[in-house]
Amino acid sequence: MRGCEIGTVMFGRQPDGTEQPAAMDLVRLAIPRRTYTQSHIDYVIEVCQRVADTASELGGYRMTSEPPALRHFTAE
Repeated sequence: MRGCEIGTVMFGRQPDGTEQPAAMDLVRLAIPRRTYTQSHIDYVIEVCQRVADTASELGGYRMTSEPPALRHFTAE
């Protein structure tokens, strides 16, 4: 199962190097077919719910390294 940010990190970088915040920051989850059981999916749902419930307590993150292209996939 993979997650990918769709929003500021994917589309926010401007040609001059500045960053424009996106209207929405979303996460896309890719789940391979026939690989995971329902209990795996239920667990992911529980974790996503826990993150949503504690969102106000979570701090921000800083990117320490990013490639020139497709930074939303491989940034650190």
